[in-house]
Amino acid sequence: MKKMKKWQLFTLIGVATVVVIGAASMLLTGNKSSQAKTDSKFKVEAVQEGSVASSVLLSGNVSANKEQYVYYDSTKGDLDNVSVNVGDQVTAGQALVQYKNAEAQSAYDTAVRALNKVDRQIYNLKTYGTTVEVTGDEATDQQTSNSAQRSVDDQLKDLQDSRADAADNVNKAKAALDATTVTSNGEGTVVEVNRDVSKSTTGSSQTLVHIVNNGNLQVKGELSEYNLANLSVGQEVSITSKVYPDKTWTGKISYISNYPKESQAAAAAASSGTSGGGSSVKYPFTIDLTSEVGELKQGFSVNIEVKNNTQGILVPVSSVVEDKDKNYVWTLDKNGSAKKVEVTLGSADAEKQVISAGLTKDSKVISNPNSSLKDGQEVEYEETH
Repeated sequence: MKKMKKWQLFTLIGVATVVVIGAASMLLTGNKSSQAKTDSKFKVEAVQEGSVASSVLLSGNVSANKEQYVYYDSTKGDLDNVSVNVGDQVTAGQALVQYKNAEAQSAYDTAVRALNKVDRQIYNLKTYGTTVEVTGDEATDQQTSNSAQRSVDDQLKDLQDSRADAADNVNKAKAALDATTVTSNGEGTVVEVNRDVSKSTTGSSQTLVHIVNNGNLQVKGELSEYNLANLSVGQEVSITSKVYPDKTWTGKISYISNYPKESQAAAAAASSGTSGGGSSVKYPFTIDLTSEVGELKQGFSVNIEVKNNTQGILVPVSSVVEDKDKNYVWTLDKNGSAKKVEVTLGSADAEKQVISAGLTKDSKVISNPNSSLKDGQEVEYEETH
């Protein structure tokens, strides 16, 4: 067998190597092209109807839904008596505090005497009338009698007017006298009594009696401006307490203020010219319990989870794009063309976004849009579920 020259062998090996590398390069290029084609496909997903699983966490304090504070009021007179004690159960209309006011009592007594005097005058006039002298002349006597009757009628009308004025005075005097007795607005338990109050003008801020109704508790707290935009009256909540970690209460938001606390509003206005001004402003809210009060007590600190019960159109979070402070999604029409649609966002969780306006329940959205998309562009896509 004829031996091949050494340089010829090297040449053949080099050619074979080039062929192999070229083939591999073509195969790899083909795979990359195929992969790029696959990656260029957009994913399209039909919208769903439902609600997201997100919730809002708040904190608050348990307070009495119905409570009454009786403050010292020097305008009612001198404090005479506090007729209840701590722990007493009171009913509506029950006397709590009695003031002594000589002027109010005197005014009432005077008004009553004036009314009684008018009543006596009316009685005497109706009973005895007036005396008429008879002359024996029938015509003259008749004329005199008629004149006397008219006089009695006029006097009676004047007395009736006087009685109406006297009755008004009695009512006013009685209202002033009744105000010296402070009564309970409803049923409850007396939780505070203070009989030693200052009689100066500064004493008007002192509590004489504090009554609460523990059978009807509420939860009150404050929420941020962000939560203000995402919560509404009527939403259901779940309530827990560190004191009883294994128990849960339910409730509903019954009130959300549209205005921050006065002191906080003033602070926000004062700091509006600085960065972050107003970020700590809080808005009061109230929750009514819908379950049994149980072991909850006034003053307890509680944690609140607001359940998201808002139903709406759901799209993947990844489908939402933001442009110039507005939100959009790309939809796909029946011809396979993309369309940019402005939407209004609702609540969201890690996967789904609620669309409150802009889409219909039969819309299809592109879940992986990119910056190259244009309105009316035909796209290659695959539907996902």
